[in-house]
Amino acid sequence: MTTPTISWPTALVFTLCGLTHAELARYEAPRSAQPVDTPRVSVVAVWVVGSVLTLHLAAVLMVSAVLHAHDLLRGPDPGRSGRVLASVGGATLAWLVWSTVNSSSSAPVEVTSTSTVLAAGLTGLLCLFVADGPASLRVAGRPISAVHPGEGSPGVYGQFVARTALGVLLGLFAHFSVFAIPFILLPVAYLQRSMRGRALHHAAAHDAKTQLWNHAAWQQLSTAALASHRTHARSAVLMVDLDHFKRLNDTFGHHAGDDVLTSVAHVLQTTTRRHDIVARFGGEEFSILLPGVTEGEANDAAERIRHQIEALAVITTNLHGRPTTISGITASIGVATTHHAEADANVDDLLVTADRCLYQAKELGRNRVCGPTLAAVA
Repeated sequence: MTTPTISWPTALVFTLCGLTHAELARYEAPRSAQPVDTPRVSVVAVWVVGSVLTLHLAAVLMVSAVLHAHDLLRGPDPGRSGRVLASVGGATLAWLVWSTVNSSSSAPVEVTSTSTVLAAGLTGLLCLFVADGPASLRVAGRPISAVHPGEGSPGVYGQFVARTALGVLLGLFAHFSVFAIPFILLPVAYLQRSMRGRALHHAAAHDAKTQLWNHAAWQQLSTAALASHRTHARSAVLMVDLDHFKRLNDTFGHHAGDDVLTSVAHVLQTTTRRHDIVARFGGEEFSILLPGVTEGEANDAAERIRHQIEALAVITTNLHGRPTTISGITASIGVATTHHAEADANVDDLLVTADRCLYQAKELGRNRVCGPTLAAVA
């Protein structure tokens, strides 16, 4: 694969298509009520990756500079100028790597060959990683198992891969003909709009702090799960409430409290089964639907959760910003089962029963499990 001898017309087309794409994204932003360009990877990155794989360095820098200048003019953003410099540096480094790969082969390389596409993809990832390195590391530091894969969304990981793939696609098309680039502008815009739609759908159904289902989504999913006669005959709802959480917030600060909530959410997800439905009910309360369990199995599950929470040691920072470890976290849990409910009992009825049992556990001294016919377990 060789770089086109006349690349400035290609650079002009990339620039015009990038500007058009950015304006389309800007037009969609008010309708989605969310920022369209994420702080991690902007729409600009698609066209910069494409130009890296197609143009010589001067043209790449021109495309990057014009598109980022347009991005800066679209609105104030304290961190955007730093991302512009990082992106230009990333594009330069990626172009050097790509040029080295191209020049190392004496024989002509087919544009559609596996090795070429793989090298193009790796170069695109390098460009995005250097341009957004700090954000990438923060994302990678998040436990992927914090949410079940089936409940998650492509999120930031998917956006990195998808935008790299789109940039690689642009570059490969440009090697065939510069006139092919505008024809994939609409598909690119459509795919990114689809990604935004999935991200908004995920945000609407999940709690922002813990990435668990929110209460509205949990109620909808639980109602559907209980609609099955078999499931309704043997199911349970757990209400989990952290003990003395306000005192913890007052002692260590709300940032530490958020870290505790995140750690407890992780415990709930890893202690339950994949088809159990776990949600943050609100504040320091969590709700769990356990389909297809007996009363004894529900009680055992609640005890496992209680012990796992009690064993937590959350590494966080205190009110003064100093590292600290919070331990001794306890939870009270109320259990309601369909076995003891009315035949036509719904999710709301089970929640009322579980909530009543939760308050019984609180009155009996906290850090225990209570159910309709279960003695409080210390």
